Amino acid sequence: MKRAVIVNNVPAPICVQAPLAVATPDGGLLYSGFKCINYIPAVDAKDREVKTMSTRITIGGLDVSPLWGKQHKSEMVSNAHGKQFAIVGEDWSVLVWDCDMGVVIKGHTAHQRQNEAHDARLYPRLNVLMSYICNGNILSMDAGNLVVYCVASNTYFRRPTFISQRNHNLSVLSCSPYDEHIFAVGTTAGSILICNLNEMNVVHKLNGHGRNASICYLAWREMSQQPEQQREQNQEEPQASHDQLRIVKSKAAEADDIFDIYNYDHLESEFGAPASVRPRLTSKSSDDCGDFVGLEKPANNAGLDFMEACESLKVELAAHRQGPKDQPQVEVTLQDCQQAGTTGPRSDSSHNSEKDQQELQSASEGSLEVIQFSSSSDDAVIVDGEASKPKREVLHHIYHQAEVHDAPTESPQQQQQQQLLQTNAQPLGKQTSVDTLSYGSTEILPARPDIFLASINDNDIITIWNTQTGEHCAKTYSKSNTIAKTKQLYWLNDHTIVSMSRNRLHFWAVSCEAKSRRFKITRDQLHKCAEQDIMTCVASAAYPQIWLNTRNRRILLLNPLNGQVSAVYGCLAYGVRAMSECPNDMNKIFLGCSDKRIAMFDISKLTDRCMPIESVQVHSPVYSLSWSPDCLQLAYGTSDGIVGILDVERMRLKTTFRPVQKKEIYSLVWKEDYIYFIVNRMVAMYNVRQPNAEATLMKHIERPSFLNVCGPLLLVGTDNGLLRLHSRTSVDPQPPWTALFSRYVTDIAFSPVATNVFAVAGNDYMIYVLELHLATRTWTKLHKFTDCDSMASIASVKWSNQHAHLLLSFHIEGKVCMWSTKEPKQPPLIIRYECPMWCGMFLPSDELIIMCGGKTLSLELVSIKEALASNDKQIRSKLSPIGKLQWAFKSNAQSNHTLTAGQRKRQGREKRKVNQAAAAAASAPQAVEPEVDAQQSVEQKQQEQQQQPAQPPIESMMAALSLQTKGTNTNAFECKKCKQLEEAQTAPTTFLSHSRTCLCLAQKELNKSALEKLAVVLTEDAAKIDKSVLMSKLFSTKVMAKELIATELNNLKQSNNKDIAPLNLAVTTFKLREELEQHIANKTLNEWHLSLAPAVSYVFWQICCKAYAQQMEEQGYILHAATYMLAMDMQTEAIQMLLRHEYFKEALINARIHLAATDPIIKTIINKWLDQLEKTGNYAAAALICVLDNEMLRGYLFLRKFRNRTAEIADLMEQIKRIGQLGPMFDEGKLEPDEGAEKAG
Repeated sequence: MKRAVIVNNVPAPICVQAPLAVATPDGGLLYSGFKCINYIPAVDAKDREVKTMSTRITIGGLDVSPLWGKQHKSEMVSNAHGKQFAIVGEDWSVLVWDCDMGVVIKGHTAHQRQNEAHDARLYPRLNVLMSYICNGNILSMDAGNLVVYCVASNTYFRRPTFISQRNHNLSVLSCSPYDEHIFAVGTTAGSILICNLNEMNVVHKLNGHGRNASICYLAWREMSQQPEQQREQNQEEPQASHDQLRIVKSKAAEADDIFDIYNYDHLESEFGAPASVRPRLTSKSSDDCGDFVGLEKPANNAGLDFMEACESLKVELAAHRQGPKDQPQVEVTLQDCQQAGTTGPRSDSSHNSEKDQQELQSASEGSLEVIQFSSSSDDAVIVDGEASKPKREVLHHIYHQAEVHDAPTESPQQQQQQQLLQTNAQPLGKQTSVDTLSYGSTEILPARPDIFLASINDNDIITIWNTQTGEHCAKTYSKSNTIAKTKQLYWLNDHTIVSMSRNRLHFWAVSCEAKSRRFKITRDQLHKCAEQDIMTCVASAAYPQIWLNTRNRRILLLNPLNGQVSAVYGCLAYGVRAMSECPNDMNKIFLGCSDKRIAMFDISKLTDRCMPIESVQVHSPVYSLSWSPDCLQLAYGTSDGIVGILDVERMRLKTTFRPVQKKEIYSLVWKEDYIYFIVNRMVAMYNVRQPNAEATLMKHIERPSFLNVCGPLLLVGTDNGLLRLHSRTSVDPQPPWTALFSRYVTDIAFSPVATNVFAVAGNDYMIYVLELHLATRTWTKLHKFTDCDSMASIASVKWSNQHAHLLLSFHIEGKVCMWSTKEPKQPPLIIRYECPMWCGMFLPSDELIIMCGGKTLSLELVSIKEALASNDKQIRSKLSPIGKLQWAFKSNAQSNHTLTAGQRKRQGREKRKVNQAAAAAASAPQAVEPEVDAQQSVEQKQQEQQQQPAQPPIESMMAALSLQTKGTNTNAFECKKCKQLEEAQTAPTTFLSHSRTCLCLAQKELNKSALEKLAVVLTEDAAKIDKSVLMSKLFSTKVMAKELIATELNNLKQSNNKDIAPLNLAVTTFKLREELEQHIANKTLNEWHLSLAPAVSYVFWQICCKAYAQQMEEQGYILHAATYMLAMDMQTEAIQMLLRHEYFKEALINARIHLAATDPIIKTIINKWLDQLEKTGNYAAAALICVLDNEMLRGYLFLRKFRNRTAEIADLMEQIKRIGQLGPMFDEGKLEPDEGAEKAG
């Protein structure tokens, strides 16, 4: 077998519960297994290594990066992008994996909640959808949030989604591969939303699937050909007429030339026969114009059908737009105009006589030959093979050039020079000069191709949409009812769609109807697929082949044109527990899998496109295997105590014995007609010739853990590390035994080369190699291999089939060791893994390759040739999946830079405090200028903030994720003063934390230096014990216990501990009053102190509450202070404090409750509240308060301060006048507000 055929991994089967699969840009396949990701490269790839990557969590979403393997360069990053893909875990984390390294490198947890992230199974309704954007970023959405993750900078921003979850429960998300701002989402109600990520809105809402039909899959396609182009190409037109449209500048037309614009004979086949010959059936639109058609009146008097000419003209114009763009343009130069001999008036040609027109007919052909053809309409004229232009513009251009280039008089010498130039010049038809006038403003750019979106729902209905216009293009209908099954949809090309439903592939042909400009979906007969039981299909438009995942655990590469399979890959589940090769045919290797299957891996049939693995399903996970003597049958033991026999040739279960107990069978041996096994610490035996008989128990063998058979002897390893030798046929009262390990024996393996040599391994770090003597029924120890790790635990051992000195051991701690009996003292060759390794062997065809299986491995083949050549002792097969994980951090860009109401209130309060302080210092005349400067500086800062250009929130967040901008910690829209206020207004740090102990020093002695302290205590020196062992004070007198508490209190205060421990110790020693007085002096009281203050006295509690209220007021927690002041019946002081800090509503509500209705402080609160509202310009709120306080006049005056009085304000003013009976003196224009206020006063 060729070395190139060997692969590194056998892929795992696809996850049945949530099958996910995507195609890589290079033609490979990525799909999800059970807590793993599998990658199969393209058939024509250079590196054909199959990879399996353990994710350790269930996968909810999978997508591949559009920059897979591409070069990515920017100002900060300049390296290869690598082969990256992203998954969504069951904990709602988005993780980015590197396929080359097989590890997760980046990720974010923006969708996790504090309580929900612990167990995602408690919240099954939350679904995180994820898709790659075409620029390499990742878009993910859940029920309430939308997250854009920049993989390059490892940052993300999150904002509430703009899609209403009440009406739209999202089922699928797909970003456009052609526009980084466009993405589509499908809902469970059958709607599709085309959204703009940059503008954060819904562009189109597509409702074509009906209600209650969940959208299952979305597929994008950029059409390479427009529907108009398809329609025009389907029309049958002469190729000659199409070629005639591409006219280049040439010599003057001859009389019989088809380009003679005054000869209409060539128009007979284009526009129809002349009117004089053709009978007139109906009245045409050209009758109103007479016989004149074109820019100038023709020489002959032929009447043309103008409507028919226009129809033909439109077709030719459309065909002309699709012509090649590299046609040479024509330049009208001075020589052209002079050669044409243009004379006569320019702009008044319509007044020429008939004679002048006849003279101009022969002399002005060169000036008008650039016109391709003309019409009586002023819509469009094609000039020089360019796009259509208005006729007036063309005429003006031609006449203007003629006027500029035409000289009034020419001398004979100039005429001779012109003749020489004409004779020496090249033919004009071969010139490729460019027009001097630019027509870029009127040139029609090529039409942008349409981007179509195909969708499929639960009812197998396929719909095609135009995402640019939101139009419905085509739809299929299905009568099937196959809801809740996997459905997928892909574009193979512009005309073919493949869908997967009902576990089969269906091909659809997409054709365009020329007349209605709509598409039609029909069954495709060119593509075929005979495979059934398909779980997922993956197709890529760049590669004509389709990847299939089937239920029989095979991965197929299908060619849809001929229906043939070009590659087959078998699958194995994670957790291969047992492995055994056929003694007669080493190429057949049987595997006991943890997914209730027995698999056969045939190495002889292994090719670069075929990895055949056949499997048979059994009752439960298989733990042990053993071959029959004739190698035609295979015995197996399962995790629930069942022993069965498998027919190897037919791959069918032959016999299943009655179980003894429902426990694991770790050891199984088939010898002659008997099958020996161990179940629940008992050795039992089945007779193969009696499949219905009960098992025979061998109760004389005590505490067995593993067994093997050699001739008439039965070697048994026990769970206490002993090796015993029993007879198969008789009961030996005193069998020979040897103590080898401190724990149970895990394996006893005989060498196939040296048949009397066997190895014994246990749950320990040692391996013994012994030689068995059948004649004397004894053994001798040959070698002892010791692992350097004292915590090692060996699961199994395996000898080489070709070399008697090589031995493999498989360890629970995650490594495979190769030992050599020729060099027993040399360290082994170690292959390290990140999971427990259970079994393995040397590959029978090439023992330089080791095949092994483990807990998170299906089957891995590792080559040791290079390690042996370089004498290396360490091989790292796989890296830790999360060893290089770097979590993303949130971007500094904020979605909204406007201040909240609370922030504006605090900002205004601080501003007024500054003004009040400046006003208090105004007694000195020198303090006036600083106040003005302070006000000007504040106003200047506000103006600068207002003058800053306000970017759209999403664009600013996108810019923050760009690598071209350097990340900063400050925000452009964040006020520094507000940030300081927010930091000052955070919650008070008065909450005491909780710990497990109050005696920290004593606990430290117990945890860290218990042995040292024990040694001191055993010296029985009382002085030394009291000095160095604090724990001894706990077991002494009351005085010593108080000394221990004093020591602990001193330690806690020096460490500035904010725990409950100091307070607890103070209460214990009856020194609570002294402790609280220290906190009052230091202003470090908290609510726990206040709760214990009544233990001293009620008066002391009041003192503590007053001190705490003053402390809270100084720290800015006004409501905290007011709460404790009200609790002490200090209502007036609390109201004044609230009023002093501009808590008007709180002050007024407390005044209404605790004070009399006529108390003057109530009026003071209202007046200060109105002054504050007037300063802020909130006249409406001030008027409302005045009316509620029955001050109609004052409320009316507040409403009059509005500069822009709407009809609503005018109506309210009239009502206030009517209710308050203000009279006509307050009408508009009769009295100013100030004068009215003075008279009213």
